[in-house]
Amino acid sequence: MKLTDRHKAIIEIVKEFEPITSDEIAEKLSLGKSTLRNDLAVLGMLEVLEAKPNVGYYYNYNFSPGEQREEVKRKSVKEIMGIAITAKSTASYSEVLSKLFIYDVGTIFIVNEENHLVGVTSRKDMLKLARNADADSLPIALAMTRVPNVIYIHEDELVSDALRKIILHEIDCLPVVREDDNGNRIIVGKVSKTTLIKLLLEILEG
Repeated sequence: MKLTDRHKAIIEIVKEFEPITSDEIAEKLSLGKSTLRNDLAVLGMLEVLEAKPNVGYYYNYNFSPGEQREEVKRKSVKEIMGIAITAKSTASYSEVLSKLFIYDVGTIFIVNEENHLVGVTSRKDMLKLARNADADSLPIALAMTRVPNVIYIHEDELVSDALRKIILHEIDCLPVVREDDNGNRIIVGKVSKTTLIKLLLEILEG
C-alpha cells in the first residue's frame, strides 16, 4: 500500500516527538482525532508505527515487511468478514430501526426479494427520516443510499483493498458481495472498521 502525504506527515511527527499520543498528533496536524484513526490503523498494520497503551506511538526503526505484514497482505476479505444484517427494501422504517437495536449495529444492508443488494442505510440515515411524523409507516427505501452509489467489495479481494476503500470513502463498513451470472450482487458478509482494528491488534500483539 502506498503511503499518503498525511501518512508521511504522521510518521515525521512521531519520529520527532515519540512517544506521542493520537490526540497530540491530531493537534499538531490541526485535525480531529477521529480523522486520524484510520491513518494510524494503517501505519500500525504496516508496522511503521508501534503503539503502547497509555504511552503513545513510536516509530519502528526496524520497520521491514515481516512475516505478519506479508500474511495480512495475502489475506482475502472472506477470511475476516463478519455477518451482514439485512432487511428487505419493502420493510418499514420501524422494522429496520428494530433491527439496528436488536443486533446493535450501525448499518443495515437492504436487499430485494431475490436477496440482491439494492442499498444501505445507517443510524444517521434513520435519524433524518425520524423527523417525519409518519416515519414508522414509511418504507426504508426512503432512507437508504441506493446502488450504484453503495461502496462494496468482493469476497475474493484483499484486506488491504477493503481498508483502502473505507479510508478513501470515509465509511464505517463495506458490504461483501458475490456476483451471480447476471451480475447481480448477493451480499455474503461485511467488513467494518472494528474488524480491521481487531486485525491490527492481533498484529501488534504478535
